[in-house]
This record gives sequence, C-alpha cells and structure tokens, in this order.
Amino acid sequence: MLKISVPASSANLGPGFDVLALSFKLYNVFTFEKSETLEILSDVEEFCSEDNLVYTTMKRVFDEFGENPPPLKIYTKSNIPTFGGLGTSASCILAGVIAANYFLGNPMSDYEIYKKAIEIEGHCDNITSQFYGGLSMSIKVDGEIRYKKISIPSGMKCTALIPDFSVRTKVAREVLPKEVSMEDAVFNMSHCLFMVDSLRNGEFEDMKHYLKDRLHQDYRAPLVNNFEDIVEKSYEYGAYASFLSGAGPTIMVFRDESDNEFNEKIGKYLKRLEDNWVIKDLEIDNEGTIVEEI
Repeated sequence: MLKISVPASSANLGPGFDVLALSFKLYNVFTFEKSETLEILSDVEEFCSEDNLVYTTMKRVFDEFGENPPPLKIYTKSNIPTFGGLGTSASCILAGVIAANYFLGNPMSDYEIYKKAIEIEGHCDNITSQFYGGLSMSIKVDGEIRYKKISIPSGMKCTALIPDFSVRTKVAREVLPKEVSMEDAVFNMSHCLFMVDSLRNGEFEDMKHYLKDRLHQDYRAPLVNNFEDIVEKSYEYGAYASFLSGAGPTIMVFRDESDNEFNEKIGKYLKRLEDNWVIKDLEIDNEGTIVEEI
C-alpha cells in the first residue's frame, strides 16, 4: 500500500500573489492499493467519484506515458477544509502525480514530479510549499521552476479563521482584473520584499504594514463575508498580520505565540456574525509531502 500525506498550505501571504506559500501540519492523507476493481473512497462525498482530482490527475500522467492505471482502491482522508483556501486542490494533484509515478515504476525524479504537479495546477505557490515544506517562494525561469525555502524564527503563531461557507478558486480567479497599473505592480513588489524580510528576520511587528495587496485581495474580499471587519478586529486584538489565505475564504492570522487571549477575543467577535467560524492554530510544516510504503 502507498500512503501519501500532503500538508495544508496558505498561498499569497498578502502581496506575494502566486509566488509565496506556507505549509502547515494539517494533512490530507491518501492511500492507494491494488485491487480487482477500481474503488474510490473518502470521508468527503465529493472525493468519491472517478472525476475527483486525485484520480483524474493519475489518469493524465498515465496517458502521457501511454499506459492505463491499474485497478486501485483509493482512499482520501480529508483533513484540509475543502474550498477553504488551504491548498486542497494542490494536495490532490500532488498525490495523483506521486501515485501515478509510483505505479508506473518511478520513471520521474522528484523534480519532475514537482514540475508535473505545477503544470497541472497552473501555478507554483501551493505545490512548492506542500511538496518541499515551510515558507517557499517560486519562479519560472526559461521553462524551469526554481524555488527557495525561507526559515522563520520562533515567536510567531499561525491561526486560521475558517468559515462554514466556501469560495471556489475558479470564481475567485474570475473576479481578478486582466491588467493592473504600473503603480499597483510596484506597490506589490515593494511590499512583498519587505514582508519576506520581516518574516526571515523575525521582525513580526512590522508585517502589518507590508501585508497590503493590490493584485488580488481587494477584489476577492467581497466574496468573504465580513472580511474587512474581521481583519480590523484581528489587528485590534494584537495580530501581526491578517490576510486572505489563498483564494479564501479562510483568513490567516500571524500573531505573538505567547498571546493566550487572542483566540478567545476573536472567537467572541466571530460568534456575533451570521456565519459560523472555526478558529484553528496551525504549526508550520517544514518537511513537506511524506510518501510511505506500508
């Protein structure tokens, strides 16, 4: 049996649109074993059909090698909120590529697996962080993908505010502008540089000024009920940074790890809102995807 554990991830981190992502110790776990017939199972109903992203990814890779997938029993244990902005789709694509490579006899290197997953996903951020772990930045250079991992000093805790409604990535992409002004492009570049520097050097209290964005967050904010108010409250309660996780609707908060009152304060505020919100502290994952034969 093949077992693949893929961590959740939060992409963009404000101004790092399609470039930055951070992975967490919250995993979707996929198991694959040979069977007499194809069985696709999960604790989430939408993953229980042949058109789910894990199996369609596997078939695509097999097709490219001129092969057909063997009959398998595939089970997905979904711990990452679906359509929550925490990398569910990327986790399924990674698992599908890794599993296809395994059952094809491992013709691809780790880097080729990584590149294939990005090709299918369409952008680098979540795939890079989930595959290699930690805070990552990635770029395409002459058709090749390059990435860097950034170490974050201790002192910061990550807290996800997860609502009971979803925002599909396709919808969140459709609201983005086709073109942006030079002023907005420069704004994002400068803020992204300073934000990464603050994280790398542990200057967490400065991040509030650098998490501003003009490429995606303002356009997606209306898709998340009470987004601006929640962000404002999080800063009032001492957050270092508060931003839309990926395409949303999860709101990610960076805060002082010694603050034992933040969750209680923000929780009381969230209970007054129409939607139900879950508050979840997340530990940074620095290992990335784990593949095991069991």
